[in-house]
Amino acid sequence: MRNRKGTFQAPRLELEILANEHSEIRCRHFELDEAILRGEGSPRILEAAGVLVRSMLQHFTHEEELRKKIPFPIGAAQNRAGIDLMAELLRIEVGLQQGEVYAALRLRGLCKRWMRGHIDLEKTEFEIGAIVSSSEPDRLQAP
Repeated sequence: MRNRKGTFQAPRLELEILANEHSEIRCRHFELDEAILRGEGSPRILEAAGVLVRSMLQHFTHEEELRKKIPFPIGAAQNRAGIDLMAELLRIEVGLQQGEVYAALRLRGLCKRWMRGHIDLEKTEFEIGAIVSSSEPDRLQAP
């Protein structure tokens, strides 16, 4: 992401979108947590979980699009973990569509672990990627 002079421009809008999605995911996770802890019933729990899983899937799609714009190395283990997480979210989504409350419980735990490890790490990764990209002027950049 370079301007006409060939200098790097940070993808601020994309990073802001990801940050907003993080806030949305936290909010939706809280709603699911409350629905479960207050015993609001299966329909409400499934509804809250459905909104959360869609928010997470949308976020990972946007995240992958940004990774394509900011070329920086991603480890094989981290790539595999991302693929596994996306696959699990898709399985959970199917379970929710079939009315499985257990899928909502799995989503609750998965999201909680993800929020602890991912959100802060992701911000740092994209910042490092932006710095690396800007320090390599001859490196081919994605359009």
